[in-house]
Amino acid sequence: MERQGLARRSTSDWRVAACRAICIVGTVLLGQSASSEGTPAAAAPTTDRVGFPKDYRTRFKVLGVIVKEQALRVSTVYGNEQAATVTSRDHLPFPEGSIILVEFSDALRDANNQVVRDANGALQRGEVDHIDVMKRGKGFGETYGENRSGEWEFTGYRLDGSYTTPPEKSAQCAACHRTAGPENDFVFRMRAAPARM
Repeated sequence: MERQGLARRSTSDWRVAACRAICIVGTVLLGQSASSEGTPAAAAPTTDRVGFPKDYRTRFKVLGVIVKEQALRVSTVYGNEQAATVTSRDHLPFPEGSIILVEFSDALRDANNQVVRDANGALQRGEVDHIDVMKRGKGFGETYGENRSGEWEFTGYRLDGSYTTPPEKSAQCAACHRTAGPENDFVFRMRAAPARM
């Protein structure tokens, strides 16, 4: 799906826009000032137990697509086999080993920098900027302390496997996911899920 002629924002611009809400919520919940320096980092894992799922497009199921028309962004949500079994709140909590991944991209643009739409007028996914991944496992999340959001740990990656959010900086992710609530196993997509399908 990646095509030539895409207008791509810099990684730092994209991260600021894509994570603004997470950063704000995380900052408030962590009691830190976004501009403060010398403040100790919030508790977070030091080891990556999430892991970069390099073949997620062939192994994982698409759980949904989020189109942000005003921002001209397309995010695709994937889940591994375990995560895909949860289709309603009745199936919660997610099974151990569940992996949920969100792929962030700007809308596809043509050689004239015009947004490309499909036959139905929907934005099409452009080049993927990064992916955010959460994994559920026994004892996961303990190191987040008061920011713990269940048994999930979080990491962000570029498609080459390098970090955008390494484990030791993932406390803001955990703090943000706390707002999804334990009734949803701290997963935002479950807030809109039916109680029974």
